[in-house]
Amino acid sequence: MNVADEDVSTYLLRAQRSLEEGRFQLAKEAIERGYAAAPEDEKVRDFYQQILLADGVRKSRKARDTRRDEIRALAKRERGSYRDSAAVKAAFEKAIGSFDKVLSAGPKNAKAMMLKAGVLDRMNRHGKRDEVLQLFKTALEIHPGNEELIYARERIIRPCRHCGDTAMCPECVGAGEVSALFVRSTCPVCKGSGICGRCGLF
Repeated sequence: MNVADEDVSTYLLRAQRSLEEGRFQLAKEAIERGYAAAPEDEKVRDFYQQILLADGVRKSRKARDTRRDEIRALAKRERGSYRDSAAVKAAFEKAIGSFDKVLSAGPKNAKAMMLKAGVLDRMNRHGKRDEVLQLFKTALEIHPGNEELIYARERIIRPCRHCGDTAMCPECVGAGEVSALFVRSTCPVCKGSGICGRCGLF
């Protein structure tokens, strides 16, 4: 084993140990260094893709949480007209960036294509539709008959029957409250969030 091989093995071992210890960021940094040093190493490349997939999922969840926090912080009468802030858009872009890194290392990675499509769909359901469908088309050409891909595609392309793809609760139209006999109370469907609880867009 030469020095370069030893360095790569060290990065891989450090990444694996850090992940086992719950130190995700350290694991990510270590495997990124290992991949930069030896992108042709199969073990390093595989672990790099696993870590970056997880990173994309984490960042996607953060983007959605940031969006939901912003919606809940709005005055209830304004929720139905919500538009993503620059912070939310940037958070989604970071998640997409992680999946793009996976696809750069493994162009045939079906999981990365599926997860990226899901993030694009949540980021901008109508504006990103062509890109989302192209990702599924490419993934299914590489992995024909993949049931997970087919299910994910069908779930995404069907409009939400509950909210009509507005992502807002249809009962209160995003207000979080309903009115009855001149008394306003918390919406019983969304529990005051103003968000559709079925489609998961927000």
